[in-house]
Amino acid sequence: MLQLTNNILQSFRKCFKRKATWKWFVVLVVGFMVATNRRGVTSVISDMRLKPRKYHTALHFYRSKAYETDDLYETWAKEVVKDPDIMRISKRVLTNGDHSKVSKEGRRMPGMQVHHQESENSGKGEYIVGHIFAQIGVVMNSVNTSRNIPLITELQKSPPKIAGTKKPDGDTLVIQMAKLGIKTAEYIYEETGECTIGAFDAYFSKKTMFNTLKEKTTSDGRQLMTAVTRAQDNYVAYFPAEPKEKRSRGRPRKEGANLYGEKVVLKSLLKNRAGFKSVTMNLYGKDTKVKYLCLDLLWKATDTVMRFVVVSSSVGQCILMTDDLTLTAEEIITIYTLRFKIETSFDEQKNEMGCFDYHFWTKSLERRKRRKASADPKETIKAVEATKKAISAFVCLGTIATGILTIMAFKHDCEIWARFPGWVRTIRSRIPSISVAKESFSHNFHADLRRFPHLDIAKTITPLLRDSEYLYANFDGGFFSAAV
Repeated sequence: MLQLTNNILQSFRKCFKRKATWKWFVVLVVGFMVATNRRGVTSVISDMRLKPRKYHTALHFYRSKAYETDDLYETWAKEVVKDPDIMRISKRVLTNGDHSKVSKEGRRMPGMQVHHQESENSGKGEYIVGHIFAQIGVVMNSVNTSRNIPLITELQKSPPKIAGTKKPDGDTLVIQMAKLGIKTAEYIYEETGECTIGAFDAYFSKKTMFNTLKEKTTSDGRQLMTAVTRAQDNYVAYFPAEPKEKRSRGRPRKEGANLYGEKVVLKSLLKNRAGFKSVTMNLYGKDTKVKYLCLDLLWKATDTVMRFVVVSSSVGQCILMTDDLTLTAEEIITIYTLRFKIETSFDEQKNEMGCFDYHFWTKSLERRKRRKASADPKETIKAVEATKKAISAFVCLGTIATGILTIMAFKHDCEIWARFPGWVRTIRSRIPSISVAKESFSHNFHADLRRFPHLDIAKTITPLLRDSEYLYANFDGGFFSAAV
């Protein structure tokens, strides 16, 4: 397991101007994989048993100018897609995309906004103040088990409205997600020469999503990334109009009006299942009977033909849509069911890895409730940008650490279970979860450093480990003095 981690982290050396910065990158990524609690850099120092005086050096890494997070993400994406277990559908790499909202109480954090929570979890407030992150990931599949591997996690912000209108002054969150998907697809295409398919939720079934993705094509004319989404409940589409042999009397219809024929309210198709095809498919890990109807209809939002798949099963009912007419109905259903893997991945990143437990802020910002609308001076802008860089870097390292543990769970499943110190009442899959993989790796981490001293990861971390003497020996008087 340590050898796998060492090989992956070595590929990032080219992203750093100085070797010392790369070494701290190695330390902090491994820190995410070892930390047993969620206290940021403090957990890294504590659980890796590093020298306490290295705390501020580790903290400084996140604001360092010796690297760019975009370079880290590019290297990581290209490293992951080389794996043959990454899922391909219709000879294209399958990706997932979604947003995650993180509540923050810091009053001097940049980029804070009020967000509406769509989650049905009663433990979450309807509105939160915090950050919103967009993520693109790929699906790894082996031994009848599929998991999401996060590739890129980007801090985004909803644009303000143009004064006196409801129009956004900048790219909307949907367009920002589409551009993030294109950026990821470019990395994948450079490495493998393959295009991608993106699975997204109903929030992204907008014309701006499909139109933005259409703008980017490969040198041979293929669309770099196509999207499969769930259609919203109020969507309608049209059958193509039948050509008329002879024009009727009167004024000609407006240009484009002849394209549209009979109107179809998509939701109404679920009530009358005439013409539905019945098949048995593996959905969410179980064989399920599915009835579906596939229709190619005109969608006025984009003025193009879209493929709609009306699905009814014991799992639920929905309407799926895509602009890729080469995909079959069963492929579209499979792609969308795998989209849920990113939801479980977000849960692991939040609750197991602590990817979003950052606490970076700057005194250059006024307290949130007293911020001024006037322009910030140059020094303030620099400080704010440095803080944003720290937040992005923290999430980037957590994203990479989560991905390494996921790959480790697939490649070293037997070793992880053999070295796992805990007990699991119900083992649902041969592939261990992130929680099990992390506990097994951290439990044996220091023994593995001594076992493989020739590895670069061991040579980097071992000199930073603290001695065995009592940590608090410098306290005067009381219990600490007596204990020494």
